[in-house]
Amino acid sequence: MIQLFRPANRAVLCSALCLTLILFGIPAIALAQQVQTAVVATVASDFSSGAHSVIAVDPVGGPRQAQNRLLATISDITITAHENHFYRIEKFMANNVTKFDIAAPDEVIWQFSTEGAEEDSNPYDLIFVNSQKAYLLRYGSATAWIVNPSAATEADFKIGVLDLSAYDGGGGVPHMNSAVIAGGRLFIAMQRLDSFWQPSNDAYVAVFDVATDEEIDTGTPNDDGLNGIQLPIRNTGAIQYLAANNTIYVQGAGDLFGGGSQMNFPSGIVAIDLDTYEVEMVVSGGDPYGNISGMSIVSPEKGYFVGYADWGDNTLYAFNPTTGVVGGPANSDLISINIAGLESGAYVDKNGMLWVSDQTNARLVILDTETGEIDEIIDTGLNPIRVAFTTQGGAGSGSSSSDSSGGCFINSSTGSVSFWK
Repeated sequence: MIQLFRPANRAVLCSALCLTLILFGIPAIALAQQVQTAVVATVASDFSSGAHSVIAVDPVGGPRQAQNRLLATISDITITAHENHFYRIEKFMANNVTKFDIAAPDEVIWQFSTEGAEEDSNPYDLIFVNSQKAYLLRYGSATAWIVNPSAATEADFKIGVLDLSAYDGGGGVPHMNSAVIAGGRLFIAMQRLDSFWQPSNDAYVAVFDVATDEEIDTGTPNDDGLNGIQLPIRNTGAIQYLAANNTIYVQGAGDLFGGGSQMNFPSGIVAIDLDTYEVEMVVSGGDPYGNISGMSIVSPEKGYFVGYADWGDNTLYAFNPTTGVVGGPANSDLISINIAGLESGAYVDKNGMLWVSDQTNARLVILDTETGEIDEIIDTGLNPIRVAFTTQGGAGSGSSSSDSSGGCFINSSTGSVSFWK
């Protein structure tokens, strides 16, 4: 994109330009065209295999073009993305990350091991600072890796480590499973399962300075003398930063399989204030929702969570992240189905559409968050388990994990305006 203004004035002038276009009745002009593509990790219903799908985000209303069953592999996989690249992570017993370009979604750029001294590092996620630096969460290890996603060789991939051994809950490792970057800090959620793989410990979020990679002492009260943030929930799942209210949301599933009570194994959604690290319970699991096993936040007033009654019996609920008020099931077609196993289950694209992983019917249900109506249903061949979005051009880097880099965008498909610093 051509640079029209000096960086110091760019945000103010860009905002003024966008506002001027609206006032003069020019709603369908994009200052920069953003092309977003969904990449979906998919698994067979009997967990015998996996693959990935690539689906166009536009047009709203469909039909969106899809390619399914790309590059068959094992079933224990996940997916993440940054800019025009996506990364397929093969987890337990495979222990590797594979990089692809969205322009050639079945051609491997590289595949690197995530193994260190451990027998099974079990990689879970890759959180991007930029194209040269990211954090690799390793569920089976006490250390996260700092990596270079643009490395040409495996020897150049690992560039540092973060030590999380202090958060071991008795199982030998802290079970780091999700993270987000906000305000120049990395927030890593840890399940801290015990030696019997039970969520008998309160979950924690450790905070690191992205510039120095040093852990930050949050100064928050806890029972363990740790630097991180103690959470009133167990078994963390999704974590998400919402810039609109400078808040991080963390979801915990509690005990999904052992029959533990909500009192002893609390599930729910908490909010963390980015300035004070203060924790507030937003929604608690239990009747009538069951355990809360997934989450997606759209705005300070609109969010969704997955209510887990039993395996294959999940419902997507709408709620207000500010007040905690639950509005009921989000849509009648998203009741009592299997929503993405233990993953987040729902993901928001640039158009404000929520992509819900319906594993009962091997499809993605795209929900219009403004109307609550289904925009389109897309067959994925295998069961969808996680969605990530690559982004080319326009506003954003394609990674929801990182802070925005700056710009201005008018969404030509919706007429909405986005500003970023």
